[in-house]
Amino acid sequence: MSAPSILSDRSLVTFAANGEYFVSGGTKGFRVWRAEDGQEMVTMAVEHVQCVAFSKDGKWIAAGTYWGDVFVWDAKTYKQTFTWKTDDVVRGLDFSPDATRLVALGDRTATVLNITARELAFRPLRHEDAVAARYSPKGDRIATATRNVVRVYDSNDGRLLAETPVTVTSRFNTGLLWCIDHLFVTSESTIKQIDASTGSVVSDWSVPDSNTSSCIAIPKHGAFIAHSANRTVTFWDTSTHTELGHLDHPQDIFSIALSPDGRFLAIGGEHEKITIKRLSRITEPDIDIDDAALDLWKQDQLAGAQASLTAAIAASRNPRHHALASRALVRARLRQWDEAIVDAKESITIQPSVMGYIAKSVSLVCKGKRLEAYRACDIAFEHCHSTHVSFLLLIKAVVVCMAGEYDDAISRVRDLIASLHLNSICYVVQAYMHLLFGISLKKSGDYERAIQSFESAKRSFERARAQLRRHTSQALTLVSLITGWSFDDFDVTIRLRLCGAMYAAGRTSEAGKSLLKIINDVDKEVYMCGGPIAKRVSKCGGNATSQAPRDHNIPRLLKEWAKLTLTRDSWRDTLAATNGFMASRFTIYQTICTQLEAVNKITDATDCIHEMTSELGGEINLPDEQAEWVSAFKQEISQKLEYFGDLAIHAGRHDEAIAEYSAVLSLNPASPQGLLIKRSKAYVAHGLWENGLQDANRVIALDPSSPWGYERKHAALHRAGGYEDAINTFETMLFKLSVSPDPDIRQRQHQYVNPALTKAAIRKIVQDTIRNSPRVLIHTISGRLLDKTKQALLFETLPVFKELISTTTTYIDHARIQREVSQYYRYATFSHTWEDNDEPLFEEVVHIVVHNIGGSFTRNKLQMFCQIAREAELHWAWSDTCCINKADHFVLQEALVAMFKWYAGSAVTIVFLRGVHSPSQPGGLMRSIWNTRGWTFQEYHASKVVRFYTEEWQPYLNLDIPNHKESPEIIAEMERATGVSAEVLMDLQPGSHGIREKLCLASRRETTLVEDAAYSLLGIFSVSLPIVYGEGDQALGRLLAQLLTSSGDTSILAWTGKSGSFNSCLPASITVFSELSTSHIPPTISPTEMDLITSRMRISASNFALVMRLYDRLRELLVSSFANQRMKLPCLTFKLGPVSAKRTALGYMFRAKTGALGVVEIQTTEDLSRFDSLTLVHPWIDFLLDRQPVGGIPETFSESSNHQSSRVDSPSLFGLSHIAPSVKQTRASRLMSQIGRPFRAGDGDSLLSPSPESVTDKRMHALQFITRLRQPFGALLFTPTRQNVEEYRRVASESLITVQVEELSATVLTKLIEGARMLDVL
Repeated sequence: MSAPSILSDRSLVTFAANGEYFVSGGTKGFRVWRAEDGQEMVTMAVEHVQCVAFSKDGKWIAAGTYWGDVFVWDAKTYKQTFTWKTDDVVRGLDFSPDATRLVALGDRTATVLNITARELAFRPLRHEDAVAARYSPKGDRIATATRNVVRVYDSNDGRLLAETPVTVTSRFNTGLLWCIDHLFVTSESTIKQIDASTGSVVSDWSVPDSNTSSCIAIPKHGAFIAHSANRTVTFWDTSTHTELGHLDHPQDIFSIALSPDGRFLAIGGEHEKITIKRLSRITEPDIDIDDAALDLWKQDQLAGAQASLTAAIAASRNPRHHALASRALVRARLRQWDEAIVDAKESITIQPSVMGYIAKSVSLVCKGKRLEAYRACDIAFEHCHSTHVSFLLLIKAVVVCMAGEYDDAISRVRDLIASLHLNSICYVVQAYMHLLFGISLKKSGDYERAIQSFESAKRSFERARAQLRRHTSQALTLVSLITGWSFDDFDVTIRLRLCGAMYAAGRTSEAGKSLLKIINDVDKEVYMCGGPIAKRVSKCGGNATSQAPRDHNIPRLLKEWAKLTLTRDSWRDTLAATNGFMASRFTIYQTICTQLEAVNKITDATDCIHEMTSELGGEINLPDEQAEWVSAFKQEISQKLEYFGDLAIHAGRHDEAIAEYSAVLSLNPASPQGLLIKRSKAYVAHGLWENGLQDANRVIALDPSSPWGYERKHAALHRAGGYEDAINTFETMLFKLSVSPDPDIRQRQHQYVNPALTKAAIRKIVQDTIRNSPRVLIHTISGRLLDKTKQALLFETLPVFKELISTTTTYIDHARIQREVSQYYRYATFSHTWEDNDEPLFEEVVHIVVHNIGGSFTRNKLQMFCQIAREAELHWAWSDTCCINKADHFVLQEALVAMFKWYAGSAVTIVFLRGVHSPSQPGGLMRSIWNTRGWTFQEYHASKVVRFYTEEWQPYLNLDIPNHKESPEIIAEMERATGVSAEVLMDLQPGSHGIREKLCLASRRETTLVEDAAYSLLGIFSVSLPIVYGEGDQALGRLLAQLLTSSGDTSILAWTGKSGSFNSCLPASITVFSELSTSHIPPTISPTEMDLITSRMRISASNFALVMRLYDRLRELLVSSFANQRMKLPCLTFKLGPVSAKRTALGYMFRAKTGALGVVEIQTTEDLSRFDSLTLVHPWIDFLLDRQPVGGIPETFSESSNHQSSRVDSPSLFGLSHIAPSVKQTRASRLMSQIGRPFRAGDGDSLLSPSPESVTDKRMHALQFITRLRQPFGALLFTPTRQNVEEYRRVASESLITVQVEELSATVLTKLIEGARMLDVL
């Protein structure tokens, strides 16, 4: 209940600790009120009060003013005991729990006052835009809030303990609250809960419409929190964050306060008005919905009530649990039990409530889940007020009755009658239970027990009759709404049921007397002649036709009779049985139609109303009252038919939906467009697109300005496959949307996608898809060579192009477009060996159709390749013979560089095995010409799917698997052909790793042109080079130079043979790499072996220093690189002494002596005696430093990676400036950049380790370094190019020059240090 409203000067409120009083303050005064009855106790003359406070012990009352004054009064005597002046407006006040201190908050400071000593407790706390200050419940902390942050201070010394950045919405002291060790604050339409110890936000939940006037209040127990916004106060469970209830206020709310026990709510409203509310009904079981929905519900207009509730729920961003619970009960009445259960559960999820659990219980019991229903009802007791337990017990009995357990339900009500004061309500409910039990018994054929039950119902109702006449029971109304039980004319209903049971039991005389008594009691007589009831009365000696009944009483008995007959007979049989009744045909038809509609036989009701209007001469010939009823009835069944049609189409029962919508349309509605649209949708979904198109055209004819007919027409045309017309219709719909006079309809055009946007999206995806495919492809359908422009345009001629546009109405499905486009642009690649001067080339094929090219072996080969691709449902194919315009140097350059990527991107690579015939035998692939060619090496390894064919175009070995590359037979042959294991072959990936393995595999292949030995490897190494046919072995030199520079893999230098023309360190032919392993580089020493060697080694301190100098010197050397055909080679050099020669069968054997290597023997065909100076070189620095070369570190290849080695930015065809490193890099820094160890910058030429090594580590590294230095190695031989110029060239030898450092004396170590250098090699 609400106490009287009290005017106050200013709407600021707070409660005393005992809850008996509260204070208010405003612009003209400060008052104390009694909460129980709103009695004003005292007024203090203080102007412009901005905040008020009550001490926890009830001793003090305080107020702060706009002028910066703080006043404290004795709460018992109301005498002023303390004042304080501040420099700011006083925004907030709060007493410490012991009432000895008072915090006063201004805009810029929070001042803590010692009331007893009348002085500052400690220096003011500085703030900006402060809005609230509160003492903690224990008094050990103070919390303050500004607009952007909440801070917690130690209340003894003002130390900052925690800080939480948070936007504080409220501009009043009621926007911040303590509860135990947590803070609550209003923040941007949420309430945030903050852990005061850590400053972290532990939870938050949304609240409606927070603004600067929003306030929060919490009782002492902290079970719930109140939040005000505008004119509404909502109550929230602080643990579950669910809404407990709300109340509306007629004015804007500026302040709220809760009594400590939570029984009262004080509201400070606008116009200086204060209101006190009792909160006893927050958790009461009540149907809290709008009046319109409730009225429809009470009138049994359930469909309308459901629609009203659904609209209210949809209009709310956060649906209220009351509305969901109410809709669950309405849906249970409509037999929509699954939906009802969902609503009830959602209501409980939002906030557990009595009505929520009642709704769940009723829905479950209707669904047949009896035990679950009982449990739900039991849980409701946990959420009900103590005064409502008896009502909930009655509801539990009703649920038991609905479960069919009539004896138990009746017994429960009997116990309630004995113990409670709800006798009249309980008697009525008990009577209805007896009635339902009797109906159940009658259906089962137990007529005698049915009669007893009906008589018990009659007695129970008579006991309640007198009391019910004196007042209307709200509880009984609630039972009726929940269950659908109707108590109108309840006594007549009971007696009619009793009459029917007596007649069914053969007690016709008693039945007749009972019926006559009913007629007399309701002031009517029997009005039927020849019908079943009349016959029963006749048997009892009654006069069925003695007097005409009064019209207004006829429908009641007719309705009961119709109920009886329609349960077993069709409506036409029931109508035929009314012949001879003393009632008008209209009334008879009306009763039958109404009963059919009541039991949801809506289609029968439609047929009945049609027959009625036909028999009675048409609707226009009826009297006005009857015509109005017919019109209203048609409207009502139209709504139900449409509703059932909507349910059917939603459930996918399209034929049923079509029947329902057709029935509505047969009633000639005034505006059939909506129904035609729905039926068109059902027709199209059912596959009857022609019918759907007819309905859509009817809508357009009825309202040409409406876009929705065009929408349905588009759907029908799309379903029929008329995509062009569908797109045009869709564009018309968009135009109608854009010019509609209704702004809401115009706004809806933004929900749709313009076909132009879809076309643009498809074209972009097409361009993105074909961007990395070959420039020219063979169209396998037409047999034409098409460039990318024509490839892209061809997609737009396909039905799928228009189908995609027509399908795209509300959003662009990029994923589906990508699937369709990618599927269409899959292509096959051709791998074969060229025939001399007979392959069909681009300049020939570009002008003809491939299918007609025949006439030779090579042309038939191309045709069969295209045919196999077409049979594999591939629209595109690529062959290196006719798809590359080799006359265009740019196109040729692009093709040679991108060829690996093209093969990798193909759907399948078709391999034609020249010389392998059918039936093929194992070993044919291994011996085939195809397996010897250089270009086929990358074609095979790039392709993901490969299929091999013999010369007769039969699958090799008759393999019947999609990918021959996965065949064990193919794998085994490739192993034998290459001498490389299957694991290595399968793991072969593009990039600069595994260089030696790839060179070894390529060295066993042949190419017609020298340059192709290098160009065919561009893809496998993922590098780019300018293509210059005619450069000879320089092509291989440029490739190897780029690989060495980009990878640092000096194993490229490990070869014997003839030097190439590009650089003397690089070979003239790739065949020098035919062996996978090389003896140039010493084998790696195992850790065990290294430990054994170093453990036996002794080294002096002086030699140790020299070893470390050599070690550090090698680490500082730059990495190997090329620039302008000049190589920078880090190495150890050993100058040779005078050379002596001896001729052998293989050439010359030269001998020379060095200081560190002793006597060296060199086998070569070249006369070394003609050189003025010779130097042996140890280039395997990575081995000496125990570091793997960069090229040997495993790496993951990505086609999209932008490697430096892939750039071609040098204008010179032969220059290699583009592969020189842009930043000088040491071997150590290069390696560490790969494995992630940190380095610090040095002098620009090297990067050194950031942390010095320990003496032990240095000694260990020195011993290991010495061990590796003394290993035999393959030396390279160099000679200066000109006198006094530090330029060298390599002197190639036909055999390995194996040498070894014999000893590591101080002299030798010194020479080694001097010989550690970078050589410029030409």
